[in-house]
Amino acid sequence: MPSNSEPSTDATFLFKGTIREIGSATMPDVPVDKNTIVAIVDQVLEAPTNLAKLGGHRVTVQLTGRQKVAVGDELIFHTHGWIFGGSVAVISLREERVGEARAHAALLSRGGDPVMHRQNRRIKHRFSTADVVVSGRVTMVRIPPDATSAKRAASKSKSVANTPTPIGPISEHTPHWREAHIDVDDVHKGEHHSDSVVIRFPASTDVRWYKAPKFLPGHQGFFMLRKHKPADEKPARGKRTAKSSATPATQVYTALHPADFQPYTQPGGVRRIIESQSEE
Repeated sequence: MPSNSEPSTDATFLFKGTIREIGSATMPDVPVDKNTIVAIVDQVLEAPTNLAKLGGHRVTVQLTGRQKVAVGDELIFHTHGWIFGGSVAVISLREERVGEARAHAALLSRGGDPVMHRQNRRIKHRFSTADVVVSGRVTMVRIPPDATSAKRAASKSKSVANTPTPIGPISEHTPHWREAHIDVDDVHKGEHHSDSVVIRFPASTDVRWYKAPKFLPGHQGFFMLRKHKPADEKPARGKRTAKSSATPATQVYTALHPADFQPYTQPGGVRRIIESQSEE
């Protein structure tokens, strides 16, 4: 559970609000119970672009029910979107009474763009949970060799035995993996001792994958990476394979979240995190 000094990791809309009604909603199609309230948005603290201008507007909030509230209470709501129509309804992940945490004063007085504040928090979270963070340039993008080999094997099996060998379930959600090869300029977190790194990413624009970064040769910036482990990498129990005694293959990473890549031209974000670490 996150501490009271930081926004909830999964919250997308963070605001200070005042409760105006309890057991009520701003839209007729919102299901109402004892934890459904109407609040006026006093101050937008973090938000996606479509919610950034809700200051001064009434919204419906489905509370967690963890504490008693009353009309007139001022709280900081950590929420994500729920129902959109003539108004907005959100689901609360956590509510805090204003002044409960020391960080509230800084949070309420920091000013600036709430969209950028949300983006910076996402980047900070991705940085802290990454296995490796590097900066560099994409030099090449290709289809992974193992995917090509699997297709050849399946084709050969079909031609010889007339029985196709599936290489995995094919659906509209198939990622269509590609590999981006990066020339590394610097390593900012974790251990990586090579001057290059391989990132596997989905080329698919399906709804499941469209937000993942799509790398092209020439892309330069910061890459926040997680170790990639293929589903078939683990050998069967009790069996030894030739691979176990061979030289380990090059570690492959993924960068699947939109915040996992930040171009050099983008200010703040990863650059600010790195600079703050060097000052400590």
